[in-house]
Amino acid sequence: MRYLKVTAQDRSGNGKADAVLLHFHDGPANLVREAFAVDMSADGRIEFGFAGDINSDGKQNFQDQLLLTAFAEVFLQLNWFNAGNNWERYLKIAAMDHHKDGSPNIVTLQFSEDDGTLCTPIRIQRATAYDRDNDGGLHSFTNVDVNRDGVSNKADNVLLRKVAEAFIAFRWFDA
Repeated sequence: MRYLKVTAQDRSGNGKADAVLLHFHDGPANLVREAFAVDMSADGRIEFGFAGDINSDGKQNFQDQLLLTAFAEVFLQLNWFNAGNNWERYLKIAAMDHHKDGSPNIVTLQFSEDDGTLCTPIRIQRATAYDRDNDGGLHSFTNVDVNRDGVSNKADNVLLRKVAEAFIAFRWFDA
């Protein structure tokens, strides 16, 4: 099963994530590609990134960079990051296409924080976006505080939709 493992870091020490690292896997321990983006000015906008062929179309072009920038800027809004060069907090995103029509029905976000013991997260929060009628749009969401503001509300659903749609644009799911 394909999934994306995303880690954000505050390397500048200003209390805001400034580096977003993406690891695309096609199995539990099989890293296929990497990408990274950097917010150098701490304004939530990506100034630099290396996407490679992030959408697997066989070309490295500006479209790949646009997809990376859109995803990383939305990801920064989650406030799920590590201080310094740490890797404890990460987000694992996967999509499932149950109808095998190229349009995912479910996108799952799993927030994890490790204590250093391999494969043993000490904190997990899960959020899911659903396309219940298979029309290509995400319409329903789990009621989870994904932006870490202490309240689960419509803003969380909007952010969850944005993250899920930005992930789907990578076309990194089994169809």
